[in-house]
Amino acid sequence: MITRRLLAACLLVTAMPVASANELLRVYELALQQDMRLQAARHARDAAIEARPQARAALLPQINASYGYEDSSETGTEGFAGQPEARVDRDSTARALTVRLDQTLFDWAAFKRYDQAGDEAALAQADFRRAEQDLVLRITQAYFGALSAADNLRFSQSEKAAVERQLEQAQRRFDVGLSAITDVQEAQARFDLTVAQEITAEQQLAAAREALREITGAGPNREVPLQEEIPLRLPEPADSERWLDTARDHNLDLVIANLQAEIARTGIDIARAGHLPRVGALAQYQDLQTDGGRFTGESEIETVGVEVSLPIFAGLATRSRVSQARSTHEQFESLFQLTRRGVERSTRDAYLAVNAGAARVRALRQAVLSSTTALEASETGLEVGTRTAVDVLNAQRDLYSAQRDYARARYDYLLSILLLKAAAGTLDVTDLEQIDALLVVGG
Repeated sequence: MITRRLLAACLLVTAMPVASANELLRVYELALQQDMRLQAARHARDAAIEARPQARAALLPQINASYGYEDSSETGTEGFAGQPEARVDRDSTARALTVRLDQTLFDWAAFKRYDQAGDEAALAQADFRRAEQDLVLRITQAYFGALSAADNLRFSQSEKAAVERQLEQAQRRFDVGLSAITDVQEAQARFDLTVAQEITAEQQLAAAREALREITGAGPNREVPLQEEIPLRLPEPADSERWLDTARDHNLDLVIANLQAEIARTGIDIARAGHLPRVGALAQYQDLQTDGGRFTGESEIETVGVEVSLPIFAGLATRSRVSQARSTHEQFESLFQLTRRGVERSTRDAYLAVNAGAARVRALRQAVLSSTTALEASETGLEVGTRTAVDVLNAQRDLYSAQRDYARARYDYLLSILLLKAAAGTLDVTDLEQIDALLVVGG
């Protein structure tokens, strides 16, 4: 029978020696180099990190030098009271060299900008880390999308072949008068449907491969499948509250939202600095020289001192900036609380999804076995006249539908594990390695 041949083929595949394919890791390595979203996040991080040395520069000595040279020519007459005028025709030069050093002693705004720049650098690093985690999820989703599309195409082709054989049998039975024309028509209609399903599956596979190519910048990639049976591990620890505690400390969305609130809080201190004095030390050296003018000479001036700048009234601008900074901080505090609630919900959902996913895989595997048995019974019943060709076609449809659902459920289960670890903030490439170990090729 068709079904027995199918089961024998499945058992043969399961019994064959297998070897890890390392295909998912290879695709991930390509994505690390070629994914433009990750590259953009890396450049954004590198740019944001420069805010810290720039803020520190305002606290370090500032040294400036200037040099001026003038060459002038004077013609005319000059005289003094009681003296006859005399004609003047002279050239003169003037040179001035100035070197000045400024050192901030107290500038509350500069101090707070330096603290803020540290948080901005941490924010940039957390944002890049989130992009790395996102890449792990996206590459796995895209790869499993290609595997699922390949599975669907394979199941569609197998179903079409099975229905085609059923159509041939119905035609032969009709030709010898053992069945009605309705059996042939039903088989023909079901065959036409499987042809349409195969076309759709081919298009979906092409689209899935293009989605993977978009991330890796290369293709085509091999679709190395999962092994037939995968371990169905439940979350460890088996306590959703412990996963929530981890998420509160390490979830990157929450880390980023908290840093944004801290940056906004520091912005209040920076705005308040508009009311405070600024104190700086200075040291200046000047070398002045004049030749050929009315006054000729050379002098050196050395200056050391302290400058204090105290704002008295700025048209209420400082007060407005403080109010604005407070509102901005309250905005980011509200966003932090919103993010925290969302993280708690998504962590609980992901925890439940892993448990439900494992149970669903087991249930669908049993559904495949039950559908296989039902198909065998329908085929036997058709031979002895207790079942119709329509019953067999329906049983075939149910079997291939169960196989599709079972295959998809395995991908969804593995993705739910990654989503749970991403929600907890602990997802990294080692989790991808564990999934990659489940991809197998014939040994």
